[in-house]
Amino acid sequence: MRAPAKNQFTHSHVVGGDGPVAFECSSDIAKWPWLALHPFDPIVVQTINYWASVETGEARGTFDPTKWSALVQTEWECGADSAGHAVRGVSDVVGTEAEPRFELKFYDASDALVYRMSGKGVVFQNRDFEGWRAKAKQKITEPMDAADFDYAPCASVGVATQKESFVSPLINGAAPSAHALITASNGFIPDHPYHSGSGDHVNANHLADIGNQFAHLVTGWPALTITSGEISFNRYVELGQIFTVNLIEHDTEGETVAMEVHQADRLCSQIKLTYRIGEQSG
Repeated sequence: MRAPAKNQFTHSHVVGGDGPVAFECSSDIAKWPWLALHPFDPIVVQTINYWASVETGEARGTFDPTKWSALVQTEWECGADSAGHAVRGVSDVVGTEAEPRFELKFYDASDALVYRMSGKGVVFQNRDFEGWRAKAKQKITEPMDAADFDYAPCASVGVATQKESFVSPLINGAAPSAHALITASNGFIPDHPYHSGSGDHVNANHLADIGNQFAHLVTGWPALTITSGEISFNRYVELGQIFTVNLIEHDTEGETVAMEVHQADRLCSQIKLTYRIGEQSG
């Protein structure tokens, strides 16, 4: 998606001669409501990932806000349990010239590491993005209303209020799965207390949240901490249309849950999360 022309979440950028960008982070909860969540919450992780990667790319001169772009893969690892919210960070470009990746490191007020994260994206250079997306969304002739969907109780999916639940109760077939529905209303502020995004489709922060909720259902634990993760994005997940989350692997010894997201019989995303049983201390 296109980014706003002005930097917002990150500020005070210092661009190094060979590409690294040091920056500071906003702590304005009124402007960024998701800062009220624990820093390891997947909503926070993917939202801060977006803003920091885009805004430091603009500062570096490698991100063109006039072109549409999309994240295709991201991974992250959280720091020690005692880490607080990020107040500063460093962005760099790694990988090869043919396949560059962005890399981000964030630190809290005590200089403790909060996250290491990286990812790669694609820029739509020669495509009429608006026209292409309009045709894709026309296939949803009657978007489903969230009021007509059976969402799992909030306590079973690790969220504080029922309006934050996006998935159904667990379906125990040959392999556990769940349905999910995010609409143009319940998926964004103000109806949702924390999620923001393009409004064009289900965003990375939504899918990270879906993975977290599904992990709670699969493990049966009401309190989990997601300590690392990886998400691949194959196709857009459309708003207002039910999609399915299928369990691929649950390694109880390694405390990992791997899943796939399908919509309209197409593989849209692959998510793998590492968890620790128990709530965050901060």
